[in-house]
Amino acid sequence: MLRRALQLGLEIDWRRGTPVLLLTALAAILPVGLPILLGRAIDAALQGAEFGQLLPLLGLVALIAVAGAVAELLANALGAWVGYALSWQLARRLYGALLRLPLLSYFTINPGVLGSRLTNDMRLIDPLFATVPMATVHGWVGLAAVAVGLGLINLWFLAAFVLVPLALLAVRFAEGRINATIRESYEVNARAALQIESTTTGDAVSLVRQARATAAEEARFAEIADQSVKIAAAMDNWRAVIVVAYRLCFDLITVVFLGIGVSLASVGQVSIGSVVSALFFVGLVRQPLGEVVGQRYPLVRAGMGLGRIEDVLQSPNAGLGSVAATAKAPAPQATDVVLAFEGVSYAYPLRAQIAVKSLSDVAAANASMSGFLAGVSLTGLEQSAVEAQGDAPSAIIEDVSFEVRRGETVAIAGQSGSGKSTIISLACGIVRPRAGRVLVAGNDTRELAEEDVWRSVSLVSQDVYLRDASLRDNLRYGLDEATDAQLTEALERAGLGALLAQLPEKLDTNVGQRGKRFSGGERQRIAIARAILRDRPLLILDEATSHLDTEREESVLDAIEAIARDRAVLVVAHRLSAVERADRVVMLERGRIVERGSHAQLLASDGAYARMHRRGTA
Repeated sequence: MLRRALQLGLEIDWRRGTPVLLLTALAAILPVGLPILLGRAIDAALQGAEFGQLLPLLGLVALIAVAGAVAELLANALGAWVGYALSWQLARRLYGALLRLPLLSYFTINPGVLGSRLTNDMRLIDPLFATVPMATVHGWVGLAAVAVGLGLINLWFLAAFVLVPLALLAVRFAEGRINATIRESYEVNARAALQIESTTTGDAVSLVRQARATAAEEARFAEIADQSVKIAAAMDNWRAVIVVAYRLCFDLITVVFLGIGVSLASVGQVSIGSVVSALFFVGLVRQPLGEVVGQRYPLVRAGMGLGRIEDVLQSPNAGLGSVAATAKAPAPQATDVVLAFEGVSYAYPLRAQIAVKSLSDVAAANASMSGFLAGVSLTGLEQSAVEAQGDAPSAIIEDVSFEVRRGETVAIAGQSGSGKSTIISLACGIVRPRAGRVLVAGNDTRELAEEDVWRSVSLVSQDVYLRDASLRDNLRYGLDEATDAQLTEALERAGLGALLAQLPEKLDTNVGQRGKRFSGGERQRIAIARAILRDRPLLILDEATSHLDTEREESVLDAIEAIARDRAVLVVAHRLSAVERADRVVMLERGRIVERGSHAQLLASDGAYARMHRRGTA
């Protein structure tokens, strides 16, 4: 199993690892000398040696004991560093893979599962690196050393020692049953967790009560509880078998060794000290034998966690080229056209093309998505799979072409489901066109990683995500070189200068979880300030004023207009007040452009845009 983990690309620091192995082996070998030396001390005492004559021998025993203890402590200290370094190396690889999943993959993922992969599963794997290798080396080397020690005393003791693994068959069988039971317990615990999660949130409780399903849910949980009791009782029974069998094994081995020792001593083949040494070995063998046998349980648990992590790291849908580890600078293009769609068509991918085994759970996936991302249809992903069995999946947008030049504002209008959110996803490089080209700052997005595209794009969305940190940290995120003076200037240009002056802690003010210490309009302005700081040629406004009242909306639009004069601006909004300010409007219906022109021109033509305008939404 360790080999499986190392095949995931982990690198062992052998400069630290080799001393760990040597010290572990030394810690297993040194204790074997204690029974032999103590036996010789007993023989010497029986032969009339005085205490002073025994002191060098006893001193050597003490020295070996101390040396073994020091070797074990050093091995544990260095081994913990090497083991946990490997564990966190794997965690870093997993974290990087999760960060680089195609964004659409997150629509098939239960958010809680992501944290579980990096916490629960990694904790299951920790022993595979930190304790199992050392215990295995210590156990097998210790057993070999005991075998050599017994052979040095008398080969009959070594022959009797062979009975130990035979006597432990019952232990191994019981552990096999426990390991199988552990797997069942994890499944039952997962069912219990799912039952609790799906029925105890505010919305879930409300649904349960509306459906009058309280008794039914209690019955389901009772069934899970009964299974859990059955599994727990079975596990405790098998554990009792192990304890009793293990103790019985060594009791019988002690009797066998004592019988062999008395027989050999009676005919003068071994001394009394040698018999005592052999009996000491019975106790000495308990630890290494227990280490060898006892690794099955942590290995089973580690295997469960490792399997789920392998599903992520080895999935063909993980680490795709939509995100680069380090974004490269796109080749500069001399053009005023900052955004261009050239005959672009797009259809949802198959769910199998974006889902990652052990992470995917469509039923619980979309709760954390907002803004244009919430426009991705989960049923669309499923429909693609159905249609792929026959005709090609139907396009969300078809043959769309338009341009946005520097200093120009273009609005995308259309009813819900017309493809507006898909336009934003394509413009940001989150998805790539099935046909045609999307050019950002003159570069084809299909030739760029997603982070490359973001070099040229700033996004102000309806739901501004702010980290639970200071205002300074939120503004400087990804812009570590920005000075406080630049941050203050950006806030003033976004219309937050007066608010900043009122804050006692100024830029050190904590914004709270998701920025809840600020109003919706203030959060929008913080997003505008971030766009100012990033100073990218394309500014995309995704329902940027949808949560604001009319007065605050107008002030935010004024702030956006002030910074948009030297940028290309793409506006997607349901409110016509944001659309009306655009230089040009592109009207979508069912994924196709049906009209384009200025707000006044489209009203005068009395077409689809005018009809939508009369209804009051875009």
